[in-house]
Order: sequence, then structure tokens, then C-alpha cells
Amino acid sequence: MLHVPGTYAGGSGSGFDWTQTKREVELRVPLPPTCDVKSVKCEIGARRVHATWRLQGESATEAEAEMQFSGELHALVVMDDSLWSLDKEGASATAGPVLVASLRKVVPELWRRLLTSETEAGEEPALLDGLQRAAPRSKEELLKQAKQRANGMLDGPSKAVAHVIEGKRSVGSITLSADELPSLAVLTLRSCSDLEVVLPHACTVVKLALEGCEKLTLRVDGKVLTETLEVYQCSDCRLELGSSLKTVQVDACRGIAFSFAKLEHFQQLLSAGAYSTSLILEESALHASVDLDEQRALHPAIQLSDETDQFITRLVDGGLLTELVIRLSNDFPTTEREAAAFAERTKAADAKLEEVVGGMLGSTLGNKLTDAEKEQMSSMAQQKAESAALTQGAAAASSEGRHAARVEHKKKAGNEAFKANEYQQAAVSYTEALALCTLPSLQLEESTLLSNRAACFLKLGRYAQAHADAQKCVSLRPDFAKGHFRLALALQAEEKYGDACLAFNRVLQLEPKNKEAASGMRIAEVQSERQRRTQASS
Repeated sequence: MLHVPGTYAGGSGSGFDWTQTKREVELRVPLPPTCDVKSVKCEIGARRVHATWRLQGESATEAEAEMQFSGELHALVVMDDSLWSLDKEGASATAGPVLVASLRKVVPELWRRLLTSETEAGEEPALLDGLQRAAPRSKEELLKQAKQRANGMLDGPSKAVAHVIEGKRSVGSITLSADELPSLAVLTLRSCSDLEVVLPHACTVVKLALEGCEKLTLRVDGKVLTETLEVYQCSDCRLELGSSLKTVQVDACRGIAFSFAKLEHFQQLLSAGAYSTSLILEESALHASVDLDEQRALHPAIQLSDETDQFITRLVDGGLLTELVIRLSNDFPTTEREAAAFAERTKAADAKLEEVVGGMLGSTLGNKLTDAEKEQMSSMAQQKAESAALTQGAAAASSEGRHAARVEHKKKAGNEAFKANEYQQAAVSYTEALALCTLPSLQLEESTLLSNRAACFLKLGRYAQAHADAQKCVSLRPDFAKGHFRLALALQAEEKYGDACLAFNRVLQLEPKNKEAASGMRIAEVQSERQRRTQASS
């Protein structure tokens, strides 16, 4: 068996087998040697896979009843990120192709069965990495772990338990106790109002979260293992924080006041859609206000969104600074200030390297180097210079330019995957790029990406999706011949030969010398006439 790190055992059933990672399932369905590969269809729903095929020489009505794979999945999958293809390697007179479906799990967890019709496995799925499992821990290690648990010093919250306080209104004050909390509690206050909640020093929780609360006061003196606090859709709440909460996340909130007793307890506040939010560091008398309307006034050239644009507030040069989070072309999150500083450091390092390389080549040492070694050193210096120029350009670009660069980065990844015949991965990269095409200036790029993804779907045999993408492509860009050509191929694959002829004809109007379109047109015309005669005689 091929040992793939992170891949777990799945199982096998009647006519299929499967493996999994925590995020994906790979389903393999062997098809008969006499299968008509053009007839294979696979529909992936949120919780269902349904595949049909015909044998060569049979009509759909004769074969579809028997030649199919269908079943309800154990859990939900992400339809848009789930793909299927035909693996024809190894196909012969005795072994047919294999239908391969890659399913993206909604919840990243291990499944004990693929279909609800199967019996659930009694044991946890095993890793297929070829490695031996860790030996049982010694008594000394177990005692040490027990002491860590008692002191709230666990190495991770993997066994955390949700503890929710919900719907409490106007009941005065609630002081939590260690006895009423699970040993690894994720404490959530949900839909509470006109209430004071106290987490005393004796209590330890994994994480804190507030959801949909109003006029609530939370006092935290107990230990929070992850040092994380999340506040979502709350208003007019006060949070008095006497313990370390290095990361605070505020989303879709108004009138939230944070007060940290000690400077060392605070590291960063991340916000999106936050209004009238205040932050006070009592020990240093530092304070800051986070308000999306204020940020819009500071960034008039950017259409800031409540849902997608994020800000970060941190200690910078002795004061609290709120900055817009931007993403570079490789999706790395940073700020304008940090990107510019990094670009300057990169430029300085490149200049130093160029100086060193030039000095070495002109020295006695340089005389001892071979021509190949000199060429290698010069090439290295040139690559560093190009990298520095790109970094400098990324930092200097406008927010719209950086956004376009992110789209281009993902499109390039899709193109490379397509060239390597990795059509599923290419489709995923194009989908990620399309999700970023939110600016009017990217409409041309969007049409190209739709055309590229349609090409992936054609290769994967997903003709309906190829049709939809190509149709949207040409609606955005009516003069794009490649989009019309892929629309014609999709229509032809769906046996809509008359419409395919029209699409091929449109390609030839735009590119009269396109030989592939001319050939496709002739074939589609023959197929259309044959289809017309068949329908007339039936």
C-alpha cells in the first residue's frame, strides 16, 4: 500500500473503496471493462453521491437501472469543492477505468464509515503513513501530565467541552465556580443581557466567546488556556480583563469596551464590522478607539466592507495603532506599514549581497572560480534583485493592485496544475481566484478564469458545470473566442448539437481561421443531423 502521510484508512464496500484525510475523502468506484466512458456521469450533493454509466452498445434505459453507484454519505461535504474524474490508467480488456471522487468535508474529522448504509467501524481509523504508533507513556510521564492538568497547563485543547450560558436576562450577577465547569471548558455566553458574569481566579477555561449579548459585563480573572476571546454580534458590553488574553476578535459589534489590567496581558485586537469599540490598557493609561466609520474616513479610496475588511490594533512604538489588514499576492496577511518595511529590508539585503558578490568576483578568490561558479553567483544575485523588486512593487501597489495580484497568483497556480494534468487542483485554484473577483476592474480576469475552469470541468467530464461557466464567461465577454469554443464543446458533450453548431459558428465569426472550431463545427453538424433523424423516426 502506498504510504501517504496524513492519510487514514477508510474501507471498502460493494463495488467501491475509500480513504480519507481529516479534510477530504477519496472514493474509488471501479467500472466494468466494457463501460462507455462517455456515458459516465456523477452528481455530488451535500450528502449524496450518485453515479451512472452505460455499457458499450446499450441505451440509457437498458443500463442505467443496473449500472450505477449511489449512496447517502456519513456526513456533509462541500459541493463546490468536491470533484470527480475518470482514472484510465491500468484500464484494459479485463480491468476498466476507475471513477474517482474527491469529497471535501464540511467538518474536518475522521469518518468511521462512508455511507449511512454501512456499519460504523468500532475502531478509530488508522494512519496509512507506514509509521509505528508512539509507545505507551511511562508512569513518570503520566504523573507529569496529571500535574499539568491540575495546574491548567495542558499542551492543547483537543478534548475541550462546550459550556454555554444562554438566554440569561436581568438576573443580576453570576459568579462561576470550578465545580460547575468541565475540566476543559470553552465558555460561551449567548443571547444574554443586563447581566454581570465573573470568571474568578480559581477557574480555568480553554477559550471565551460572547455571541448576541447586550448590556453585559464580563470580569475575567481566571486562566484562559488559549488566551483567546471572541465577541460576535454584541452591543453595549463591558469586558474587564484581569488575565492574559493575547488575541481578542471582535466581529459585527457596537459599543464594546475592553479594559486590560496589565499591559502584558494584551497583544492584539482583530476587528471586522466593529463600531464604537474602545480599548484601555490601565497600567499604561493607553487607550484606542476602533470604529469602522472612522476608518472609512481615513481610507476614502477604499470601499471598506463590514464582512470582509479586517483591522488589527497593537502596541507600536509605545502607542496603540489600528491598521487595515491587507493580503499580498501569496495571501500572506500584513499591513501597509509592515509590507513597506519588509520591502526596504529586502532591498537593503539585496544591495549588500550584490556588493559582496561583486567583490568576490573581482578578488583573488574570483580568479580561482570556474566560469560555471561565477555564472551561478551572478545568477543568484540577479534572482535576489528580481525578488527585491517584486517585494518593493507589492508594497508600493494600491489596494486594488494587490487584490489583482492575489487573483493573478491563484490563476497562475491553476495554470500550473492544469499543465501538470492535475485538473481537480486547477479547478480549485480557479475557484479561489474567482472568489476574489469582486472589483469591476477584474471583470476581464473573471471571464478568463471562468473559461479556464470550464476547461477543467471538460477534462473531468463535468459537462453541466463546464456549460454554466462557459455561458457566464461569454455573457461577460461576448467577443472572447476561447469562451465560445469551450461553450461549444460543453454543449456537444451534452448532446445539444444544434446549440453547439451555433457556438462553433460564433467562434468562426470571431476567428475565421480557427481550424479546431471548423472541425468541431463539421462534426456537430453531422451529429445534429443524425440526432434529428433519430428523433423523427422514433
